[in-house]
Amino acid sequence: MPVNKILLGEMTWPECKEVIAEGRVAVLPAGIQEQHGPALPLDTDVFIADEICKRAAALVPDKVVVVAPINHGHSPHHMDFPGTLTIEPKHMLDYVLDVTMSLSYHGFKKILIVNGHGSNAPILDLVARQTIIKSQGKTACGAMFYMQSPEYDEVARALFPELVDKWGHGDAIETSLYMGLRPEQVQLEKAKDSPVTDLMQLGNASLPLRLWWSSFSPEGIFGWVEGSSEEKGKQLVDAAVKGLANVFSQFHAKVIPPRVDHH
Repeated sequence: MPVNKILLGEMTWPECKEVIAEGRVAVLPAGIQEQHGPALPLDTDVFIADEICKRAAALVPDKVVVVAPINHGHSPHHMDFPGTLTIEPKHMLDYVLDVTMSLSYHGFKKILIVNGHGSNAPILDLVARQTIIKSQGKTACGAMFYMQSPEYDEVARALFPELVDKWGHGDAIETSLYMGLRPEQVQLEKAKDSPVTDLMQLGNASLPLRLWWSSFSPEGIFGWVEGSSEEKGKQLVDAAVKGLANVFSQFHAKVIPPRVDHH
């Protein structure tokens, strides 16, 4: 009988063994405890990523199992704001790799790390690559953001055409997302616009200068907060959930060819 559960933590070990045999993808949300200005909670990145993963998994419950999230991440440039917790890159790499290699050891053939925090990205990319290498290609592992789908992109551009691709922090997009999930925790009246500038840009690179956040943002926000709403957030969440569910199905369906050592 199939296991009618999507959260790994709620399964027994025999149930875990069964979902591995079913060929499900292990989904690993990742985020951080980090300041997001005076309006948003410290858990913004990990809460949104984890919640969207769970909702997306509920749409394709036979294809994935959601692992407990990586709660802490890398954000030394936000440490001037109390509450931010940061992990050294090498420690985070080793820790998350231990998690993915544990999943691989138990037999998961596909792992998807779903990230909610920008500065985690280069570390999680290395984790994904190392998981493939260290498992001798037996486990395919990828890393991406929860919003990286055509479905989300279309809705975000329609709702916030002036903010998409601006790389804000605690801005109207992120604020609306949280409001779409847990509006009672958002103190919107305390948020103030902090317009995006080109201070951290060079050429066409995506934020190559990760400066100390306090050097340009008085209260931790980077971007415009005006236009945030619960209704817009619900639309963003719905799009992110549907898009990520489609990504889950896409990865589940992929046939990964074996490596060939030509020595």
